[in-house]
Amino acid sequence: MAVNSTRRRWEEITGRLRLVRDGYHSCLSDVPPEVSARGSEWSISDLLGHVNADYDRNTVTRLLEEDNPQLRGGGGFDVTRFWERTVERTLANIDSALRIAEGLTDEQLNRAGQRGGREYTVLDALENWAKHLEEHLSQLRDEIRPREGLPVRE
Repeated sequence: MAVNSTRRRWEEITGRLRLVRDGYHSCLSDVPPEVSARGSEWSISDLLGHVNADYDRNTVTRLLEEDNPQLRGGGGFDVTRFWERTVERTLANIDSALRIAEGLTDEQLNRAGQRGGREYTVLDALENWAKHLEEHLSQLRDEIRPREGLPVRE
C-alpha cells in the first residue's frame, strides 16, 4: 500500500514539474531582453534570479572555466546574452529537478531525515521544490507579464 501511495505521489510531482517547465518555457519564450529587467517592482530577471539562486556559484564557475569572462556590471553589459543565459539556466534547473525525480526508486523516494522535528522524505523535498517553482510561475504568468504588457500565457 505504501509503495502505491509513494508511486502515485511521485507521478503527481513529476507531472507538476513537467507542467511547470512547459509553463516557464511558454512565459519566457517571447520576452524581449529589454523587458526582462524592466519594472519598478520585481522584474522577470529578478524573479528568475531568485528561482535559480545561483549567481555566485555561476560567477565562480565562469571564473574557473572561462578565459576572462565578461561578468555582470562594470559596463559593456550585453542584456540579450544575459537574458538568453538566464532563460537557459532556468529551464535547465527545472529539467534537472525532473531528471532527479524521474530516476528515483521507491526506496529512495522514502528516504528521510528530520526537518523541524518531523520526518522529511525525498518525496516531501521534491514536492516542495515543485511548489516553489509553481508559485513563481504563477507570479510570472499572472502578475509580472501583465504588468509589463506581455500577452497572457497558460
